[in-house]
Amino acid sequence: MNSIKKFFENLNVIVNNQSIYEEALTHNSFANENRLSRNYQRLEFLGDAIIQLKVSEYLFNKFDKANEGVLTKTRSAVVREESLAIISRSIGLGKLIRLGIGELDSEGYNKDSILSDVYESITAAIYLDSDSESLNNWLSNTLFKEINLNNFLEEVSDYKSELQELIQLEMRNELVYKLFSQQKDNNNQIVFTAHVMIDNMLYGVGKGTSKKRAEQLAAKDALSKIKKSKTQ
Repeated sequence: MNSIKKFFENLNVIVNNQSIYEEALTHNSFANENRLSRNYQRLEFLGDAIIQLKVSEYLFNKFDKANEGVLTKTRSAVVREESLAIISRSIGLGKLIRLGIGELDSEGYNKDSILSDVYESITAAIYLDSDSESLNNWLSNTLFKEINLNNFLEEVSDYKSELQELIQLEMRNELVYKLFSQQKDNNNQIVFTAHVMIDNMLYGVGKGTSKKRAEQLAAKDALSKIKKSKTQ
């Protein structure tokens, strides 16, 4: 598995004990089929805690004017499954994951749940195997590279609740979200399209890499249209 060492060297991570990286890349389906005693789950547990701490430190130092509530919400958006999966996908981590036959057939290497788990397990492997510089390089070249406060504030905004409150104030009868479509984009990422209907009329359309995100953006679109109509 020299490809593992080369992959991480390109991210300025020094690999000393390659076996711990192999463990971090081993899904339980592969371990079961090949009678291996270890998979990435223990490392995933440790990696989750490391990422929580490192992201907290990063946000605390980077955004010195943000209050505790904003920092907490932003951290949650940064470390959530979807965010870590996007990062893993962007660096091509999926191609290194060892999967059982069933998971391979269902394209497990592109599932958000597996990609985010492996990002966490790899973080733990680097923490245990290498030095603090390698860990910082890994996070800086992947996770921290993607953090933009304005973008993540957009992510954590609750447009659905805001729209619901507005509809109640205006005495509307029915607010419904419908999944319109889901398809893969050019990066093999699944994109969901959601519609929001108010009294059986289409008010907003949103697209996102999760159903929840698509619905939030549909609500944002609806809010924008409603507010615009009131100023005309």
